Amino acid sequence: MTVVLPRLKTLLLLLFVVLQLPGYASTEDYQTLYEQKHRLFVREVTPLIRDKLSDASREVQEIYKAIGYRPIWIDQDGLTHFAEMLLHEVKDDFNHGALKSLQGEYEKLLAHYRKFFQKPSNEERVSLELETMQLYVDHIHAILKGSGSGSTPLKLLQSSLEKGSLVNGFNAISKERIAKRTMALDVNQTILGEGVELDAKITEKLRKGSDKERLKEMYHLLDYKPIWVSEKGYSDYTNLLFEKIRTDRVFDHSGPTYREYERIKSLPMPKEKQEIVKREFEIAKLYQDFMGYLLYGAIDWKRFDRELHRRYKHGAWQIHNVLLSPELLLVESARAGTLENAFKKVQPKYPGHERLADALVKYRKIAQAGGWPQLPRFRDLKPGMRDPVVPLIRKRLAIEGDYTPCADSNESSTLYDECLLKAVAKFQARHGLEAEGYIGKKTRKALSETALHKAARLRLSIARLKWLKRDTERYHIVVNIPNFMVTVYDQWVPIQKMRVVTGRKGHETPIFYNKVRRIVLNPYWRIPPSIVRHETIPKLQKNPGYAAKAHIEIHKEWSEHSPTIDPYKVDWSKYGKKLPPWHFMQSPGPKNALGKVKFLFPNPYSVYMHDSPEKALFSRDIRAFSHGCIRLHRPIDMLGTFAQIVPGIDFKKSKKILKENAKTPLHLSQTVPIDIIYLTAWVDEDGRVQFREDIYGYDELQMETAKWFPKFKETNSKKSKKD
Repeated sequence: MTVVLPRLKTLLLLLFVVLQLPGYASTEDYQTLYEQKHRLFVREVTPLIRDKLSDASREVQEIYKAIGYRPIWIDQDGLTHFAEMLLHEVKDDFNHGALKSLQGEYEKLLAHYRKFFQKPSNEERVSLELETMQLYVDHIHAILKGSGSGSTPLKLLQSSLEKGSLVNGFNAISKERIAKRTMALDVNQTILGEGVELDAKITEKLRKGSDKERLKEMYHLLDYKPIWVSEKGYSDYTNLLFEKIRTDRVFDHSGPTYREYERIKSLPMPKEKQEIVKREFEIAKLYQDFMGYLLYGAIDWKRFDRELHRRYKHGAWQIHNVLLSPELLLVESARAGTLENAFKKVQPKYPGHERLADALVKYRKIAQAGGWPQLPRFRDLKPGMRDPVVPLIRKRLAIEGDYTPCADSNESSTLYDECLLKAVAKFQARHGLEAEGYIGKKTRKALSETALHKAARLRLSIARLKWLKRDTERYHIVVNIPNFMVTVYDQWVPIQKMRVVTGRKGHETPIFYNKVRRIVLNPYWRIPPSIVRHETIPKLQKNPGYAAKAHIEIHKEWSEHSPTIDPYKVDWSKYGKKLPPWHFMQSPGPKNALGKVKFLFPNPYSVYMHDSPEKALFSRDIRAFSHGCIRLHRPIDMLGTFAQIVPGIDFKKSKKILKENAKTPLHLSQTVPIDIIYLTAWVDEDGRVQFREDIYGYDELQMETAKWFPKFKETNSKKSKKD
């Protein structure tokens, strides 16, 4: 009982803490609050939009008429997530040399945005709303020009509004954006110098299907110059492509693309012109397939998204289409004079990608050699105990690299000795468990995972990294949900790490990219209707003094500056199912549910990072306790980091404000990208392969829906039946 009793006390303490949480506000609750507040804002500004539309272009007028004159880009708090995404995507196109004609309009709008945060009137909000809509219209038209696409700014916007995010609209025109970026390149260059010209008739004859259609477009861009082969032999491009395929550590060497590489490699060099052209196209198709694998991985995102929404009420995984293509990369390489340019550009920027590849090789080799012994059922173990399973545990940990025999250790001994304790603690630390050496339920579960399954999780991580938003920003914030950690990077070098609490299963924290634009010191907590109905009103019915005790203010309007209601002058028995027509807010202070500071990044899920008064939760190894938002262990330290990386934040002044409990918003002079990601396997800066529990079940769902897991799934199911 010496070990079990403290654990029981810890669990009871945790249960008490969770039950004391100020309500169970979910992201759904916050979305409801936002929508209520936003409806009032819409009612106020819709007439103003109608009045001001006469100054707008005809197309902007038609768009607002079609969507009921509602605001899209501006809300009561500032920029919406639609506006944030538009600004980011326009800037991203500029950074890739495309659509530079819009730069003046973009810079003018940015200047107006900077003034916007100085308490604008609704008239000023509407002016900015219309100006942003015009930039949106001009940007979409610039992308679609000459494409023959049936899309329009209105259709894309309506689709985005239906889906809840502008990401959907931009994903729908990814190919057109790639084409515009390709057109921005100088393609009037020859790769091989004097070589064989591809015959246009042969090109047309060989072209069938969408892939070959793209091949034709690629060769058209390159003026039908041969790339891979000539009468003199294979080009440097071909030799490098072959070398990359042969040496890629992650690529499946049993798959059809690798088999095609081996077939082509074994063929004699063609001599006749028609055979040369045929080989040229075979290698071009090989390049397409291999570069497509490097760019996109093997996750079937459409199928995964369908299953995610079918199985999870709150599940959300937002991806941004990769705005690169094998064809674009080849044309860019023609300009650079080497195919190495394409292989460098295709690599994800997220740190540890190469280390993940090394780890995958290691676990594949272990799996191919038979893996490690599957342990039988056994009791909880602590150091000093004896059990027949102990030698098997040593062997299992030795194969994975956690156990190294000590000078005086007996490998066949059933004693759980000091040498094994070090190995178990090392294993537990790599799996996000308390590194105490006690082998209980969680450690047994981690020990039971096969090498094959771990290799599959490493491969999933590599595939997911390919789909992280590729931007050119210096600073990044990354929240890894299964690791319950947030990391701040400076040019992808970590400068701060801290623990977080994320959403529990059933209230999953959404996975998406955005930018932190605003920090609020001493925030008010606007209490969602569900908590008012089920928690606040019953307590007020018993004792109206509960409002003062819980620091709850009851306001007539949404603003904390609006008139308040005296809870002693209300007949609370009239309310319960029926809600009163007021707004309940918890005032700033140490007991506030949001703590002392929150970090806002506009998004369709009403998710943000914030402080929490419930510090005990951060001592747990599994920290999935929230209803979707991200709670920070050391929010003041995070504020200090923002003061270092964002000009204009006075950290000393901010700390003084925090002591005074006065709500103070800080509008950032430059936004900071934030990625909320889901990696259950990665390699840390010290080379340790880390694994975490698949708390939401997303690994298993992606294994089910991915193209490359059917054999694994069958093997794994057999294993589980045998156990």
